[in-house]
Amino acid sequence: MNGTHTWKFFTTSEMAWEGMLESCRKAQETIDLEQYIFSGSDIIGRAFVDLLLAKAKEGVVVRLLLDAAGSFGFYRGGLCRELKAGGIRVAFHQGIVAPAVKKLFPLALRDHRKLLVVDKTEAHIGGVIIAERARLWRDTAVSLRGEVVGELARSFETVWQRSRKMGPVGRVLSKNEDSEFSIAGNSFHLYDKHLYRSFLRHITAAKKYIYITSAYFSPNGEFRRALVYAHKKGVDVRILLPKKSDILLADLLATLYFKRLLRQGIRIFLYTPKVLHAKSIVIDDAWASVGSCNFDWLSFWINYELNVMSTNTSFASELRDLFLLDLKESEEMFL
Repeated sequence: MNGTHTWKFFTTSEMAWEGMLESCRKAQETIDLEQYIFSGSDIIGRAFVDLLLAKAKEGVVVRLLLDAAGSFGFYRGGLCRELKAGGIRVAFHQGIVAPAVKKLFPLALRDHRKLLVVDKTEAHIGGVIIAERARLWRDTAVSLRGEVVGELARSFETVWQRSRKMGPVGRVLSKNEDSEFSIAGNSFHLYDKHLYRSFLRHITAAKKYIYITSAYFSPNGEFRRALVYAHKKGVDVRILLPKKSDILLADLLATLYFKRLLRQGIRIFLYTPKVLHAKSIVIDDAWASVGSCNFDWLSFWINYELNVMSTNTSFASELRDLFLLDLKESEEMFL
């Protein structure tokens, strides 16, 4: 903790779920939950459903915003009717694209964000999905208190209103990106690549190190060139990826970039103990970001993403230490 903000990191899905449930139990006024994958019917999904129903019965205003594709079983099932009957407001992000584009990419423009805001005073953000299959995954989420929670609450409100009207999410960016904690998003729209541009800006300005953790990895040429540029300046660039993720195609895509990056001096590590689903970046103990954004083309250019960014050195140092701890259980790739 430091200054006007406090935080707590969670390093597995199960730990993050416990933290989210504990926050929801203490809710007095509002619970706003936004998720890409929400099972609803398995063990952990039912735990959330039962708690949300109980809080709604107590008079807490509960809103659940889910992606229609990521949570398709919930979208098409009877559980949604149960929640609505229990007083919970439910909305789904449908994915709004031009008709011509929709024919080519029917699942484009997903709401990939993972956010929980309780009483507009505490927020949980990261890469954690709510599905039993993710229980043992290595993931990263963080709970926050402080001014940035107000921005996250407003971000949820915007997405909630626009999704209900079948509209695009639109711009997500803090008024002051250089504040101690700020938020940024990516989306399909060219004017909303703020998170991606922030990545590039801080990578090219790095002086000592760049540590990236990502569940999926298929970056575009501009991003790769930024990493190589930083390395040629003497920056220690390391990328941590899963040895085996939950998506085989994503693993195969990632391997396509290994040789070209290794030849340029970028160090790549594969996490071996379990599925790695975390998404974070930390630079020089001076700047860090964690959230839903993978370092791949889907997160950079298509999906709606949301990350928290921080210039707080203690926050960055904690994220750095988590990265170095994961390296101890990883295999380094070599040509």
